[in-house]
Amino acid sequence: MNKILLIDDDKDFNDTLKEFLEYEGFSVICAYNGKEGLSLIRKEKPDLIITDIVMPNVDGLEVLVELQREPLSFPTKIIAISGGGRIDGEYYLDTAEAFNTDYTFEKPLVVGELLKAIRELLN
Repeated sequence: MNKILLIDDDKDFNDTLKEFLEYEGFSVICAYNGKEGLSLIRKEKPDLIITDIVMPNVDGLEVLVELQREPLSFPTKIIAISGGGRIDGEYYLDTAEAFNTDYTFEKPLVVGELLKAIRELLN
């Protein structure tokens, strides 16, 4: 079973997406900030990381920077998501693409498109 790490500070979003992805047959672990996410990445070795970009404290861009600075010893795919913040979400996602994310999605998500990307990356 493929393991997905979902990093987002919005608990309702995490819980809803986790439930959906588990229904689709994935194992899902949630982190509620970038610091917790970085810790879980190294501990759990997920096959896929889905990270929000705009979060308080350690944000998703910092997670991506850290993963480039200290590459992982195992293969993983990355999807970045953002609903924006002080500026448009598309700007954040363009920045995330510079860190070799496999896909980027703007919130609100089209769940079918996200699921298609997840299946493509994990098959």
